[in-house]
Parts: sequence; C-alpha cells; structure tokens
Amino acid sequence: MFKVPNPFDELVKKTTSEMLTAENWELIMEVCDRVGTDSERARQCFEVINERMLHRNANVVLYTVTLVQSLLENCGQSVKQEVSSRAFTTTLTRVLNDKSVHEKVKSRILGSIQQWAFDFRQDPTLSLMEETYTKLRAQRFVFPPPQKPEKISTASDVERQKEEDDLQLALALSLSTDGAGAVKQ
Repeated sequence: MFKVPNPFDELVKKTTSEMLTAENWELIMEVCDRVGTDSERARQCFEVINERMLHRNANVVLYTVTLVQSLLENCGQSVKQEVSSRAFTTTLTRVLNDKSVHEKVKSRILGSIQQWAFDFRQDPTLSLMEETYTKLRAQRFVFPPPQKPEKISTASDVERQKEEDDLQLALALSLSTDGAGAVKQ
C-alpha cells in the first residue's frame, strides 16, 4: 500500500541533476560513502540509478554513468553484482535501443559495457554483463575501440630519467677533458 521511501532517492537525483553543468564529485563520493560495501544499500541505490538512466535529459544519463563508474571503483562486490544484474543490464539495453537517445550517450554506455564486460570476465557471478556485451555486438551495435591506458609517470621513472641525464652530462664532460683533467681545446 504505502511505498517505503528510498534513502537514496534524493541524493542520487541531486548528484545527477539536470541543473548541473559538470559532475559534482563531492556528491558522487557521498553516494559512494553511503553505499559502502552493503548489498542492501547498493540495491536501493541502483533502484534510483535505473530510473535516472531512463531520463530524457542526456546530461542526467551521462552523470548517472559517471556515478555508476565511481561506485564500481569505490564500493566493491555488491555494486558489481548490481551492475551485472538483470534489472540494470535490461535498463542499459533499453536506453541503447531508444531512437531518441543522443549518440554521445549511447557511445558512452557502449564503452562502459565493453569495459565492464572486460573487467568482470574472470568472475562467473558477473557473467550477465558479458552476455549483454555479446548480445549487443550480435545486434550490430558499434563499440568504441578500446583505449590504451595512459602510462602514468612514477617517481622511479622520473628518477631514472634524471640519472640518465646525469650520466649523459658526465659522459659529455669526460669527453671534453683529457686524462689529466685539463679541458681540451
């Protein structure tokens, strides 16, 4: 009779609001903190996320995909289960089959599905995402080419480069001096 209010309703709608001009990372992280690793909270959050994925405003859907990616990176297995759930994969397919959805939104969703299918391939409990990916490929959806991850310079890379530069300088100096330490003219 009475619907119990979803504790994530207001926060997820605020985080993915059509009034935003960019992602609000403070709110995104607040959602991640609230969900944590609790499977019931993940389920409640994804009830609202499924609704937001069907929103007519392209920015709302894009912000929602960003929220899902952040939840995946910060909240663990319970969120992975929700992303690979029948409800969420059906919602993704429904958005992709909607002719009125902007191509940028479809491309972002296809890229996400491709990445998630790759990330989840080792876990048989998450196989529904890979099935969804395979079905969409069979329906001739065009997935973006996988992007090669950018190499992030680490301190050791920087140190190695400095050492290489120092060696080159020492070599150049040694070639410009004779054996007794006098500079060649």
